[in-house]
Amino acid sequence: MKRRPPRVLLADDDIAARLGLRRQLEDAGYPVSAVSSGRDAILLCDIDPPDVLIMDVRLPDLDGFEVCERIRHDTRGADLTVILVTEPADDMTRSYLGQMVEYAGADYFLVKPCDGHLLVQLVGDVA
Repeated sequence: MKRRPPRVLLADDDIAARLGLRRQLEDAGYPVSAVSSGRDAILLCDIDPPDVLIMDVRLPDLDGFEVCERIRHDTRGADLTVILVTEPADDMTRSYLGQMVEYAGADYFLVKPCDGHLLVQLVGDVA
């Protein structure tokens, strides 16, 4: 029996990054929903949780760490794979990024600009 491909929710306020990653994921056969805010990501995860959430840390309303924490505390988001992506603003942020990601409960993090092929591979590993 063939398993369905993992469903992906992509949260990024940068429209070019969002469209580019969405195209790569869809070309690889993954169904993708996309939003531009943390609140919309939480809402979609509550209504119909995806299998994978790929989210920029810097969102206009709630940062990706807070969104991840909220989703993790909701039982519907407990099994969700969370991949955070960010472009660290400075060396201090870069040095604490791993700890911040772990504290928020994310499974993976990538530094922007991230390799779309690597994201496709990580999503495939969830299947």
